[in-house]
Amino acid sequence: MKLSIDFAFAGIEIIKKNPLAVLVWGLVYLAVSVVSSLVLVVMAGPALTALQNYRTTPDADPMQVFGYMGNLAPAYLILIVLGLVVAAIIQCAVFRSQLQPGEGGFASLKLGGDELRQIAVGILWALAFFLFYIVFGIALAILIGIVSIVGQFSEIVAGILIFLLVVGGIGAFLYIISRWSLAAVQSFAEKKINIFGSFKLTKGQGWKLLGGYLLLGLVMIVIAIIVYCLIFALMIGTSGGWTQAITQMSRPDFSSLSALLTPIYLVQTLVSGLLMGGFYALIYGASAAAYRALSDKGTQSVDVF
Repeated sequence: MKLSIDFAFAGIEIIKKNPLAVLVWGLVYLAVSVVSSLVLVVMAGPALTALQNYRTTPDADPMQVFGYMGNLAPAYLILIVLGLVVAAIIQCAVFRSQLQPGEGGFASLKLGGDELRQIAVGILWALAFFLFYIVFGIALAILIGIVSIVGQFSEIVAGILIFLLVVGGIGAFLYIISRWSLAAVQSFAEKKINIFGSFKLTKGQGWKLLGGYLLLGLVMIVIAIIVYCLIFALMIGTSGGWTQAITQMSRPDFSSLSALLTPIYLVQTLVSGLLMGGFYALIYGASAAAYRALSDKGTQSVDVF
């Protein structure tokens, strides 16, 4: 089946048809975000605060950093596990709503083999991506090094060639990632871990996928800018200035629960959590639509309520 660029906006249809499901996904993400913040405060609040203030402490002992990081490790390990689980649950809920309508529980949510498989796929894909990133970076650096030799004869020509190499390298990198982007949804639909099958599935469709993802990314950036500008304006009005607002957004106080759970932090967390529900629908709805278009195993979606 031919892929249309419209796949990039399949998530908008999910939001329009199933707003309650998207809201539930956002609330699930919000709940885990709150739990994660509480874990940080209870298990590693003092260490995190000390690490944040480390650079402002005169004559600080560099070895203290390792002590702080050691205290943070158990908390961050819990956060990583929570993050993997909630991401897999919401991700599978989006896939299920589009590819296996009627299955799963409330808002297509479920915790079972599909979700565990997605966790494994995510970890394996991340490891494979890391290796690819290193190899690609080394290859590009070698090519730039070879081209730079031309600089001994003409700096202008060398500069143009290096610029073209960098631009071409970025394009090639994004193209390959686009071809690789259906690994998660393909593993979900086929109920087996398939890290590299996406390349066969997307053969001849890489540029169309890349174009769709770029359009989707632009839409998400615009939405995020608008939402966070509104949050920032609210913070400026309630905190008394730009500096205080920026500090509260970028460096929340994890020293204690009372210091963390300010009205502004709660509003920021609430809006961010609900926004993520929509972003999950947009991102994974697009990949589900692309898979459905390119595979004969996809089915048409229906309302999940």
